[in-house]
Amino acid sequence: MNEIISVDIGHLISERDGLNFISPSDFNALEKKYGHIFQAFQMSLQEKKSYLTLSLDEERAIPDIKSLAKNIAARYEHVLVLGIGGSALGARAVIQYLKGPLYNLIQQEHPRLFILDNIDPVLVKYYEEVIDMGKTLIMYVSKSGSTPETAALFIHFYHRLKEAGGDPADIVICCDPGDNGINHIAKSLGCRLLHIPHNLPGRYSVLSSVGFLPAEIVGIDSGQLLEGAHMVHQSIISDGPQQNALFALGASLFELALKGKSIHVLFNYSNLLSEFGLWFVQLWAESLGKKQSLANNVVNAGTTPLTCLGATDQHSILQLFKEGPGDKVFGFMKINHVADEIQFTNEFPTEKEYSYFAGRTMQEQLHVEQLATEMSLVTDGKPCYSITLKDVSPKTLGGLFYFFEALVVFTANLWNINPYDQPGVEEGKNITYSLMGRQDYSHKKSKYEQEVSTYHEERRIYSI
Repeated sequence: MNEIISVDIGHLISERDGLNFISPSDFNALEKKYGHIFQAFQMSLQEKKSYLTLSLDEERAIPDIKSLAKNIAARYEHVLVLGIGGSALGARAVIQYLKGPLYNLIQQEHPRLFILDNIDPVLVKYYEEVIDMGKTLIMYVSKSGSTPETAALFIHFYHRLKEAGGDPADIVICCDPGDNGINHIAKSLGCRLLHIPHNLPGRYSVLSSVGFLPAEIVGIDSGQLLEGAHMVHQSIISDGPQQNALFALGASLFELALKGKSIHVLFNYSNLLSEFGLWFVQLWAESLGKKQSLANNVVNAGTTPLTCLGATDQHSILQLFKEGPGDKVFGFMKINHVADEIQFTNEFPTEKEYSYFAGRTMQEQLHVEQLATEMSLVTDGKPCYSITLKDVSPKTLGGLFYFFEALVVFTANLWNINPYDQPGVEEGKNITYSLMGRQDYSHKKSKYEQEVSTYHEERRIYSI
């Protein structure tokens, strides 16, 4: 079998508990209720009218990205990626899944690659202690080019680069094409410039130069990432609703949301997937958390995403999941095959708490604990689905990215909302621009200063 991902939704369905699960009859009726929405979604993918398919066209950019990455890897000891949200999370997920969480500590032929996604000055100073700017390439990633956090980081590290004797050849800028500040700066500096497809939002951009260049720099084949995405794309557009994993999961999650399951937990049973979990949180929350529908009705759509790590979080948050509010649906994700298995030896044969491990493997234990956790939740009336990944490969990961992106867009279609905008984020940006003195927001400054003053007056502070 060539499948790279399998999806099990059987335990979102129950004959015994129609309150917390979907009844078999209701599940069988999903095609009649939502099949026409799914077929329209399939058509938008097939005809490449969906923005999702812009990533599939990035194949033509891969040869140039590979060439650039090869030159970077040969010249620099460090690569510093400056981004936030979708400009950082996807690349982090790629490197962790395919190179491991300790990549920068392992001696190798490729550069160490750091991704900085916050303006905490303490964190920035730590990075400066570790990175020799004279041997560093800066990759500045910003879809709009105006995101204040990454703009601030770029100003700072561009200054540090110049102090270390660097020049614009040591910078790659990755942004939206257009007549804006970031493109003006790139042109003025004469640095290398990569464009993200115009209509591809940042949180969907991992399968573009945003994710491909960092991947190639550390020796990951971006062509294989995209091949996995193509495989999943083909499966989604080819299978009818009754056989389609995306339809079954998306429609079921939507139905459960209508039943009050307002929190969507993704429980990843591999440390290789912890950064993917953070990528999922942004994708799900920013795409589906919308006040208004496309018909301008107030719908307050979406469910709250939460990511957990198994088996670690069995010892932190599982107690709440089991006995707290019944407002959650759980997704479990595991990797079927890993290259390096660890088998336990029989070190303490006379001790029952230790002897039973003999001959077993660590991956086996991880999978048993995942199954045990899932079963215990289902027994307590908590709906669960599971996703099994074939292996640790670029193809599997690329397919997983595309599957979740498509799942989010289809779910947005069920809510009748726009999955590509983020209007709730804009007000905070506007306040920041005004209070920090951005010229084209100066007309709003006095208004926001008055609001800040009122806000401070309403505080009730207790000292300890």
